[in-house]
Amino acid sequence: MSVLGLFAKRIAVGLFSAWVVLTTVFAAMTMTDDWVAQSIEGMLRFGNASEEEIEQALNAYMADRGYDRPLYEQYVDWMGNMLTLEWGDSLVSGEPVTALVVDGVVRTGMYVVPALVLGVCIGILVGLYAAVAPKSRVANLGRGTAYLLFALPSFWLGGFCVALVRGGVIDRPDLLFDHGLPILFITMTLLGGYVSYTRAHALEYTSTDFVALVKAKGASPLLVTRHIVRNAAIPLFSMLFTEVLALLVLAVFVIEMLFAIDGFGLLFLQAVMHRDFPIVLGGTIVVIVLGVVGSIVQDLSYSYLDPRVDTGRR
Repeated sequence: MSVLGLFAKRIAVGLFSAWVVLTTVFAAMTMTDDWVAQSIEGMLRFGNASEEEIEQALNAYMADRGYDRPLYEQYVDWMGNMLTLEWGDSLVSGEPVTALVVDGVVRTGMYVVPALVLGVCIGILVGLYAAVAPKSRVANLGRGTAYLLFALPSFWLGGFCVALVRGGVIDRPDLLFDHGLPILFITMTLLGGYVSYTRAHALEYTSTDFVALVKAKGASPLLVTRHIVRNAAIPLFSMLFTEVLALLVLAVFVIEMLFAIDGFGLLFLQAVMHRDFPIVLGGTIVVIVLGVVGSIVQDLSYSYLDPRVDTGRR
């Protein structure tokens, strides 16, 4: 399949997936109990408001957000806005949704991208060295350290750091809490899995005939490692676009809640909490786009790493 055909196929699948996911999210947000309305009613009842006052407040809330319209009209409007990327304004703050989502993605990327580079690069290097020199003390130390960091509960460590600041034990260094610790904890989350995955796939090739032939020709350890990496690259790329991205999504929500980082994860959680539909649906589209782009890059990388792979049949 040509590159153009690959793009067309992935975009078509992405559009269908977007429709399914957005419809599911819309149904989940509109066909469940409105906890914001329940909160308003509860506060009014706690203040001994009359039934008429409660009904007026709830009607005003529904009208202000457009929830008093038929459900199919809301669905058509929301889906039309999603397709045209005219996401409107936040129902809570009144700010443009597009600007909020873009700012959130950029802020999250400021610590996710460095952590992803560090976690993947260090994980590959340690995993390869552990496979090529399995009896080395350095390899065992590196592997053990990576597994220990992976096993440490980053959410607990982050909460401990925040508690120290709130308790007045230490001052809050903005650079450390806004960038340093998030990068460290995300790297810790990725490191152990990538070390283990790289070592397992590299070991499949260390005892193969072509590696033995390369060694018999007097190749340096670096050259041997390059041959191993080239053959193990496809499963490593698969992990990058599947397990790693899944771990990142979970880690981002935890990190941004802990350190109050105004990134995409915190924005999305607050939108769900306040039933801010435009931000929820706009954020969902961003996740879908990242998935489609990741899928295309993954397929193209397969063809580059191994020309024998026919991406059109995958």
